[in-house]
Amino acid sequence: TLWPETEGRDGLEQTFNELLTGKHGEYKITFDKDGHKTSEKLVKSAVPGNNIVTTLDLRLQQLAEKALESKAKRGAIVIVDPTDGDILTMASWPTYDPNLFVPSISTENFKQLQDDPDLPLLARAFRSAYPPGSTFKVAVGIAALETGAVHADDLYQCVPGIQIGNLTFHNWKKGDRGALNFVQALTESCDTWFYQVGIKIGAAPIIDWALKLGFGAKCGIPLRGESEGRIPNDEYMKATHGRKLLNGDIANLSIGQGDVQVTPLQMAQAMAIVANGGRFYQTRLVRQVQSLDHEIVTAYQLREKRALGVSAETMEEVRAGMIEVVNGPNGTGHEAQLDGVEVAGKTGTAQWGPKNKERTAAWFAGFLPAEEPKYAFAAVYEGDVGSKVHGGTTAAPMIADIFQEIYKGSKMSNRGAREPTQQIRRAQPVEEDASD
Repeated sequence: TLWPETEGRDGLEQTFNELLTGKHGEYKITFDKDGHKTSEKLVKSAVPGNNIVTTLDLRLQQLAEKALESKAKRGAIVIVDPTDGDILTMASWPTYDPNLFVPSISTENFKQLQDDPDLPLLARAFRSAYPPGSTFKVAVGIAALETGAVHADDLYQCVPGIQIGNLTFHNWKKGDRGALNFVQALTESCDTWFYQVGIKIGAAPIIDWALKLGFGAKCGIPLRGESEGRIPNDEYMKATHGRKLLNGDIANLSIGQGDVQVTPLQMAQAMAIVANGGRFYQTRLVRQVQSLDHEIVTAYQLREKRALGVSAETMEEVRAGMIEVVNGPNGTGHEAQLDGVEVAGKTGTAQWGPKNKERTAAWFAGFLPAEEPKYAFAAVYEGDVGSKVHGGTTAAPMIADIFQEIYKGSKMSNRGAREPTQQIRRAQPVEEDASD
């Protein structure tokens, strides 16, 4: 061997190492006793490695990384095409220069990466799982409406707190907001509305629909170390806490808190399902493996895993609520508004980590354009210990930065425009609290 060999140690280079590496050739050279070359012969030609063709959109990926760099100390953004499940962007921050490892990284540089408290070696987009906070209310809303036990126009009181057992579970917003229907509750992200609805329908349909939306299972991308997240059920609760799910646990589950955890990739996948009306496509990161002369070695076809069978009426209510989150006067996601396109989204803010060292995961997830979605997305912003950050003011602006560039110069289409949701109270600026 005349040159040092390299191999993929992480990412797609690790997964497809054998296809990327190629095969050695053999070249025979002979010398006489004085060291003069007497002959040379190609015994076996080398076979060059193949190329991997990904589904990533280079411009979107660059815009996502730029948004993370400018607005987040730690976080991740994933964007998926809801029409086919292709992953268009999968960005984590902070990151590192992979060229540091070619041909090998110095001990000093590697130690610096390992010791960095912000964990640049961690691919947060698919290896980190966080409590989803109020973004999970989309799944809970689908579960509630599909059971038939709750109807979209049913009114529940959005009170400051409700008693569950011997504990008071609070809304993130102080004050009595009155009676809300589903769209209004999703728009305002009323915790106490979802506590009541969650306890009414019970844990089973919430767990069932969460799993149908792809939570609690790996997405199946060809990258090692993907987290499967967690949707807590009775078996998990017995093993971890020595008891079944109680009403307090169901209340926490109903607002994406407690023991539930999801990855940014899972959240983007779920939003793609909501965006397209209930079709679950296998997420795809690699489109083809090609030879050096562009012959297809392997092709990874689009695959619809299943249709969720969710009613069109339920999906329309969820879509309406998510549009109001961003565009309605009582919504929590105003900072994701765009001039040229209507965005549908849901904010979320949740705490996780050991007691007294909790960090905040601030989320914004959704899709756009709202009526004919081309992009489904999830953005998460990791706050520092003790910091008060909110999905609407940290994660939503990152999504706005990306799509302002994509839709620069676009004009809003009136096609498919909805009647505005009737407001039953005076609009006021809102911002989610970290308890949401």
